[in-house]
Order: sequence, then C-alpha cells, then structure tokens
Amino acid sequence: MVLHRHWIVVVAKIAAIIFIFLFSLIIIPLLISMDFLVAELVGPALFFFVVYLMLILLMIFLVWINYYLDSWIITTDRVIDIDQKSLFYREVSEFMLDRVEDVTVEVPGILATFLHYGNIRIQTAGEKPFTIYDVSHIYEAKRIILENTNRRGVTTLSGTHI
Repeated sequence: MVLHRHWIVVVAKIAAIIFIFLFSLIIIPLLISMDFLVAELVGPALFFFVVYLMLILLMIFLVWINYYLDSWIITTDRVIDIDQKSLFYREVSEFMLDRVEDVTVEVPGILATFLHYGNIRIQTAGEKPFTIYDVSHIYEAKRIILENTNRRGVTTLSGTHI
C-alpha cells in the first residue's frame, strides 16, 4: 500500500499561498490610486512584482513537490517512509513489521473525520515512535500493518514459531 498526504491538506496550503497573492493584488492598485507610485518607480515596482509572483509560484511548486514525493510504502515485511524535506533533500527510513509494538490512529478534527484522514503513530521495539501525518486511508493502513505484524506470529526464546 502506498500512502500520501490527504489532498485537502495540500489544497489548504496552496489556498493560503494564493490568498497572500490575492492580497497583494489588492494592495498594488491601492498604492497606485494614492499616487504612492510615481512614474519613476513604476519600472522597479513592476520588476519586484514579477519577482514576487515567481516566488509565489515557487512556493506552490514546493508544496506540490512535497506532497507528491512524500510517501509511505507498507509492504508485508516493512514500512518505508520517504520524506521530501526540501527540493534537493530527501530522507528515507524504514523499519521491519516484526518490531511493531503498537499502532495508534489519530483523527484531528471534524474535517478529518468526514474526509477519513489523520495521523498514524507506530511504536517499534527499541526505537523512537514513527509518525505519519495527515494521511488518507488511515484505518486500512492500520489494518494492513497489524495483519502483517500478527501474521508473522511470535517466536519463542527456543526459536520455535507459534
């Protein structure tokens, strides 16, 4: 199973960036109407507005890349976390399912309840907790993790498989 963040989380981040851009579109005509921008400053103001627009587009691109390249892969043997930290920095970690001790599902709010997304916290033996944030299909992912953990059974100290 391959998991990504829920689409509503990405839409909310992109909507916030677009709101910031639209706010600037309101400020610029206001500055022009107040005669704040004189004829000599129109060229540099246009230049800085284009740079600002490019930064807005870059921020949207980074949010999309982070959404698209962040993934969690659940196999029958392990869970692989691919975390895109920035444009050129990625962290990949994994743990075996036989080390899983506890799986907790958190649904943080009414929107998450209706859209069925949330956080999954996996406690492993001897390691720090592993948390997946704002992921869709959380109950199915928990079921798959627990089924594959339980399928392995328990091995006693003498090496026999129960």
